[in-house]
Amino acid sequence: MSKALVIGSGFAGISAASHLAQKGYEVKVLEKNEGAGGRCSVWSKNDFTFDMGPSWYWMPDVFERYFNQFGKQVQDYYTLDRLDPGYRVFFPENLCVDIPGNEVELFQLFDRLEENGGEKLEIF
Repeated sequence: MSKALVIGSGFAGISAASHLAQKGYEVKVLEKNEGAGGRCSVWSKNDFTFDMGPSWYWMPDVFERYFNQFGKQVQDYYTLDRLDPGYRVFFPENLCVDIPGNEVELFQLFDRLEENGGEKLEIF
């Protein structure tokens, strides 16, 4: 059996390792931290735990496709609850902006913040 070594246990490392294992490789994953790395990690301080992962759940189809490649369904492992606001961004001088959970409101917000901002977000 061929062997593979994957450095890092973030989403990319775990994805690479699972695909290699599916192809028959004996896989070893190395991670410099105590737990999962990259955007899978958490940070704790003073009895609070913070998810260091993505702020927005971009491209759910990528996660769905990944799970499907292994005969699994995303909803078998986690459920998502839409938050509104999705989160709050803090800027200097006590300015903060709430990012809405509704897509239409999100594009309207970007249009208010920048000329053609909604259109630019759509292109992004």
